[in-house]
Amino acid sequence: MYQCFVKEGLVSDSVRNELAKEITQIHCQATGVPPAFVRAMFIELPYGTSYTAGEPSEASVINGKIRAGRPLEARQQMIAELAEMWKRLTGQSEHELVIALEELASDTILEEGLIMPNPGEETDWFMRNYQHLAALGVV
Repeated sequence: MYQCFVKEGLVSDSVRNELAKEITQIHCQATGVPPAFVRAMFIELPYGTSYTAGEPSEASVINGKIRAGRPLEARQQMIAELAEMWKRLTGQSEHELVIALEELASDTILEEGLIMPNPGEETDWFMRNYQHLAALGVV
């Protein structure tokens, strides 16, 4: 789950769509998970609702919450790719961007009414839960 906090009016609908697609692509390429495992949301912040060092800030923040268990190198590569993508699509500089990936234990995440699998166990999880996921239109 990627929460993107942006200054109000920074991204148009079309740019937001591109950001969501590229966040999904970056995450899937780095982790090998299907796109259905990636959620992106955008929260617009009016001026004066975000601060850095006690002063109003127009920085964007990407807070990614991912399942724990991936190598540090993979997580850092994702951060680098997210930063490059963000700068390219929004025009914001690295000075105006903060990215954090938080690792969460899979057994503390619920999606589609199911506890999520550990990284690498997705195929078995899909097979065990196929009927449930098919009824929801996920597979």
